[in-house]
Amino acid sequence: METLTIEIKTAKARKLIDDLIDLGIISIKTDQPTWTDIWNKVDSQLPQTEPDITEDEIMAEIKAYRLEKQTK
Repeated sequence: METLTIEIKTAKARKLIDDLIDLGIISIKTDQPTWTDIWNKVDSQLPQTEPDITEDEIMAEIKAYRLEKQTK
């Protein structure tokens, strides 16, 4: 079996392809989206807001947590 990518330029070509499908000679497979495509689609649906906490605040929380773990 061989997989080809075909660019259809005219309605006649599409008709020929449809006829070959009807005869069971060929089948059409849709491209599976890549992980990046899926992520971009999901990410675009998420709210795009700025974080309420800064990087410095995150680092301070991490340092405080580590200090607390060391003293136990």
